[in-house]
Amino acid sequence: MAKIISQSAFEGYYGIEILGDLERLRLALDGIDDEELMRKLERSRGHGRDKFPVRVMWNLIIAMKVFGHLTVESFRRELDRNPTLARICGLRCAPGSAHVAPPARVFSGFIKRLKKEQAEIDHMFAGQVAELRELLPDFGKTVAGDGKYIDSIAKKPAKEMDETDDRSESDAKFSLKEYHYTGTDGKPHVKKETHFGFKAHVICDVETELPIAFSVTAANADEKAQMKTLINSLPPEQQEQIGYVLLDRGYDSTEMIRCIKGIGAAPVIDIRNLWKDKEETKQYKDTKIIYTFNGAVYYEDDDGKHKMAYEGFDRQKKCLRYSYKGKTYKIYISYDERVFLPVARDSMKFERLYKARTTVERLNSRLDRDYMFEDHFIRGLDKMKLMVSLSFVIMNGMALEKIKRGVDSIRSLKRAGPLPAA
Repeated sequence: MAKIISQSAFEGYYGIEILGDLERLRLALDGIDDEELMRKLERSRGHGRDKFPVRVMWNLIIAMKVFGHLTVESFRRELDRNPTLARICGLRCAPGSAHVAPPARVFSGFIKRLKKEQAEIDHMFAGQVAELRELLPDFGKTVAGDGKYIDSIAKKPAKEMDETDDRSESDAKFSLKEYHYTGTDGKPHVKKETHFGFKAHVICDVETELPIAFSVTAANADEKAQMKTLINSLPPEQQEQIGYVLLDRGYDSTEMIRCIKGIGAAPVIDIRNLWKDKEETKQYKDTKIIYTFNGAVYYEDDDGKHKMAYEGFDRQKKCLRYSYKGKTYKIYISYDERVFLPVARDSMKFERLYKARTTVERLNSRLDRDYMFEDHFIRGLDKMKLMVSLSFVIMNGMALEKIKRGVDSIRSLKRAGPLPAA
């Protein structure tokens, strides 16, 4: 007998990426719970001219993001030559009109109205995350965080601020990014990058590569402070779900580690060498145990130093257990919080978990590649927040609809009874 699937299986965002544009658009339009936003926009519009209804314009904005158009004009041309897309969005060509798409000024006006509803869009995103957590039991168990620069099209701030001119850029800021690495010559090197623009701070689920929390700031905002704010602002039930938080060495600090521990999760953070005296090892208390800045633990005796075997973490006593010659030793993580984490830095588990941090890098790459943030014409912090928010709402909306369709198809199979033998 053919085996019937007993539960929904969501293969992650990759399963959405491989779909065609129209199919992804249908997923987004069906998967985003936007009714409250639509009602608010319709109430604010009142009884004015309604040639292009709110719901049609909202569909068009979503379609423009899904189809990856850089400008309104390129999207309008797509609508004129793609009647299926126009029909899905709710457009109808007026008799005698050569164009089905609304004028560019209508798009601009609608985006200005959307900016005023940022709180509702944030609420919509939070609802999606809560629903994903209900549908996927392990959603948010292991999360990864990172910051992503979104450079402005402008090269420097406008000299004279004009709030009525959307072409000026007065919110973007400069930021200097340093990368420290060891060259082929074995010597330390520093690579510096200057950015002018904004920064998205993102936390995503590692398994599905979907966003869980985010903020958008000027480029010069403190990454560590923003990440701590994101972690602390998560709903209590979501904090309780998190088992591991994966971050790169840019977030390495005692305060960040304590923040993550404070919600009951284990930090998995790469470490910087901050030992100013350049010592190779330090002694653990008054023992023969020594350790390196990156968590390698040794037993030192008259015969030299010997790598100790990691035996796991004692949650009750909050200590790492290491053994040497059949004897087990305890290393309390409170002794050096940056070096000694609940997941030992020199363990295979730490290595495996940390490799999964690349999921948030892939998510950030999608913002550039699929949602056109690498080469954009967005000006102003409010509009940047809106466009990043819409991108994440669309991502999660597509995922939710795909999951629900899978559940419905499974239920249909169950109602139909067992499949005939092959």
